Amino acid sequence: MLKQSWETYRGWAKRARGLQAETDFWNVLALVCVVVAALCGAATTIFPKPSVLGPSLAIAAALASAAGAYFGKTVVGSGKEAGWAQARATAEAIKSECFRYTARAGPYSQSNAVKTFLDRIDAFAETATDAGLAPSDDPIPAKGDERMPTDPMAPRPEDEGAAKRWYVTHRIDEQVKYYRKGQEKNEVLASRLWWIAFLAGLAAVLFGAIGAYAQAFAPWIGSLTTIAAAVAAYGLVDRRKYLIASYAGMQVSLKRIKALDEAQPASLADLVTETEDLLDREHGEWQPHILGTLHKPPPQAEAPGAVGSGG
Repeated sequence: MLKQSWETYRGWAKRARGLQAETDFWNVLALVCVVVAALCGAATTIFPKPSVLGPSLAIAAALASAAGAYFGKTVVGSGKEAGWAQARATAEAIKSECFRYTARAGPYSQSNAVKTFLDRIDAFAETATDAGLAPSDDPIPAKGDERMPTDPMAPRPEDEGAAKRWYVTHRIDEQVKYYRKGQEKNEVLASRLWWIAFLAGLAAVLFGAIGAYAQAFAPWIGSLTTIAAAVAAYGLVDRRKYLIASYAGMQVSLKRIKALDEAQPASLADLVTETEDLLDREHGEWQPHILGTLHKPPPQAEAPGAVGSGG
């Protein structure tokens, strides 16, 4: 029963990874198309009309702009990013319940623990399937999964100390490592995206000032402004700032639980309950925030040669 439930968790986790990778790919592709369209559109003004490069760049800009719009709308309309958030939330909920059950924590200390466990696993999965999702196939390999707890974690009272050490190593320490890596990754990406958007925006301002004296620079103002806006839209800097703060706070909270247990040892059930409650709260706050900051189609570059309302 535990093996089946753990494989259910693995399946939802694999589905979440797949949806996230697919969403990231199409969003990056849409962003690249917008940047190419903006650069090619501005570059058409560099070459005189007899040159074949001017019309070629105009065609490339139009194609890239259309492709960027299509990819962006397709990704947003498909709901893959929302599906990733739901699949990940489902996987984490099932995983947490497996630890509670094997520690015989909370309702699982009662005689009807098995039925309660299966009912909760089914309820978590039903929420995701109602959203049109299905888990991937990811069975436990022949060598096993060292992250999966034994059932029960402490078969005898004298086994509780070893069970707690295993839980601290394979659950608390692993989660601290996960949040630390997530914080570092988001800090690096947020910094890079900010600098790209900042430099593109600064260049647009400078070109605007120069354009008053050299008209050749004027077309690059809209191009660079579009690139800055597209990078900011793709990067979701506000989401990354939230994740940086959240992940940093989770590391502190998990380390505090570990330190308190070392100072005043708790029972296995109490340690698991406190840890899983903390993780459940984080997951509960994470999903609505992700759903509130979904990617939107990046802004499109103005078609080469387009005339503004004031022209």
